[in-house]
Amino acid sequence: MRYRGRKIAGLSLVEAMIAAALISLVFGGLLAGTRVSLELIANSRAKLSAVSLANDRMEYFRSLPYNDVGTVAGIPSGIIPQNSTTTLNGIEFVERVLVEYVDDPADGQLTATTTDSNGIPSDYKRIKIEINWDVYDTPGQVTYVSNIVPRSIETTTGGGTVRVNVIDQDSQPLSNMSVQLRNDTTTSTVDVTRLSDVNGTALFSGAPAGSQYEVVVSGAGYSIDQTYTATTSNPNPTTAPFTVLESDISTLTFQIDLLSDLDIRVLNNIVFGNAEEDFSTDAGIATSSGAVVAGGALILDGGAGSYESNAVTYLETITPLSLEKWEVLTIAADIPSGTTASVQFFTASGTTYTLIPDSELPGNTTGFVDLVVDVSDLDPGLYPSVVVGISMSTTNSSRTPEIDEIGVYYRESEIAANNRVMDVRGSKVIGTDASSAPIYKYESSHTTDSSGEINLVDMEFDSYSVVPPSSIDVAYSCPALPLQHRGGENSSVEILLTTNSSHSLQVRVVDDLGNSVPGAEIELASASESYIGTRKSNPCGRESFGSLATASDYELTVTKAGYDTNVSTAVTVDGDSQSVVVLTRS
Repeated sequence: MRYRGRKIAGLSLVEAMIAAALISLVFGGLLAGTRVSLELIANSRAKLSAVSLANDRMEYFRSLPYNDVGTVAGIPSGIIPQNSTTTLNGIEFVERVLVEYVDDPADGQLTATTTDSNGIPSDYKRIKIEINWDVYDTPGQVTYVSNIVPRSIETTTGGGTVRVNVIDQDSQPLSNMSVQLRNDTTTSTVDVTRLSDVNGTALFSGAPAGSQYEVVVSGAGYSIDQTYTATTSNPNPTTAPFTVLESDISTLTFQIDLLSDLDIRVLNNIVFGNAEEDFSTDAGIATSSGAVVAGGALILDGGAGSYESNAVTYLETITPLSLEKWEVLTIAADIPSGTTASVQFFTASGTTYTLIPDSELPGNTTGFVDLVVDVSDLDPGLYPSVVVGISMSTTNSSRTPEIDEIGVYYRESEIAANNRVMDVRGSKVIGTDASSAPIYKYESSHTTDSSGEINLVDMEFDSYSVVPPSSIDVAYSCPALPLQHRGGENSSVEILLTTNSSHSLQVRVVDDLGNSVPGAEIELASASESYIGTRKSNPCGRESFGSLATASDYELTVTKAGYDTNVSTAVTVDGDSQSVVVLTRS
């Protein structure tokens, strides 16, 4: 017999993989759709359960006697927990309850400028119940609000009102700030938190009469202000717990603002350099078109009645032998009406000048016209050399702008004061000790890192002092100490240390608007001490004289192009003295 071979048909590996992928897609989609459906159903069930729970709880609250409608440790006080958890249909629900008095406008409201007609701001109660849940990592919430009105006229029996005003560093009202009122010495413990309204006010009506009430005011990203209880470390707090009197209003004001960082840099030595052009000759000019040097100033060419309408001048390239940092540009000029003058920074390649873009030096494209310009944003690594360009114009051929002096100041080198302990202290006082010495809200010692820096994070607005060890003096700081640190604005201070001196003088040179004047020549002399010393103000307008003798006949003579000379006589030096010299623009 013959047997015929049979071929058994089957799937190849590729076909099997394709089939498996199709099955996965189909059933994966079905499973995903099923999961979404289950989640929707579960969330719908949860919401229905939450609504049912909220209705039941609200009906229960409405059934309570008026005096019992309140929260445990809340204002008004009552039998309702502020927070509780309930499980219904296998789902955990978190309940939060807020009960507060309402000052109805019908009989007047208690505000900073108006009063309630009967003096009772607690007209009725408002209860808010919030039910939260989480199913399949999807949170949900329902909220019910209802008013609870007393059967008779409102009363203040047994309670008073606490009004807390919250303001910022500029004394403007702050809304949505957390205001916590607490007291664990009253018959029923009080611990309730409200948010300040648009007027920066949180009102606590019906607070049980009693003493030792405390308040803590805060906000996310904000500083904290509060009352302080007396302790061994603060026996005499400046803002102590207060008393609530029956039928009376206790008003308190607290000041907070955004936190921000404070960077402190401490140096042992700084060497400054400068390139000043006073136009006594034209030797400092590389090239010019339409301008000439005359009478110690750069002016338009042509003479009165025929001045050029425009001019561009480039000064010689400034290339410091050592450059740590560009600092400031100063301009001394007289700009009559109908004329203009501005200064810009360029790089030079032969006689080709390229403007440094605003991305490297903000404001350079339009040009600088201020007397003092901060150019510290300019990267010394990318720009080790610069050229100052001056543009001038006039619309009146009889008038010309006059540039009397251009100064560019830079830092040649510096030595950081690493591993140096510095005491940092704010000016806010929270109390006094047994010897009546002030207790500061912030006072701490910090050690500088390898770069001489101290980085303080999330500091509140205050006036901060930075004090070195007693064996060291502060030659000067930029800006001046104490440092005015504003909320929400990061700030920095640079401090130069010097050897301790029994008698020294720190000099700060400013204009009549309070702006620092760099490059001013400061001469200090004393006839009785046979002393004379001359120095220049640094880019922050400061300089110091150390190792002086105590005397009261020192004379300060300060000069700077573009300003009237200031002579201060009978300057007293005794200990670490300071003097502020004001220069008036000439």
